[in-house]
Amino acid sequence: MLTVEQIVELFGVSSATVRSWIAKELIKPVRREGQGRSGRMYFEKGAVAVLVYGICPTCGESFKRSTLKQGFCSRLCRDRHRSRSA
Repeated sequence: MLTVEQIVELFGVSSATVRSWIAKELIKPVRREGQGRSGRMYFEKGAVAVLVYGICPTCGESFKRSTLKQGFCSRLCRDRHRSRSA
């Protein structure tokens, strides 16, 4: 279980990014200590890792996403995938 601060440190993302994931309900707290905005939230490490890392469908390598929409590890793999599909 990780706090927002631990997610920022471990995965190298900004706290604003983590807060936007929470607001969009992409990750939900498993446990909460305290009440209101000052309460500490805890998240599952695996749920966060799914948002941060992806598997390239072309080469099968794992990669760190720069955006949630990124689906390939590189432009080369994306182009290879498109040429196979055409």
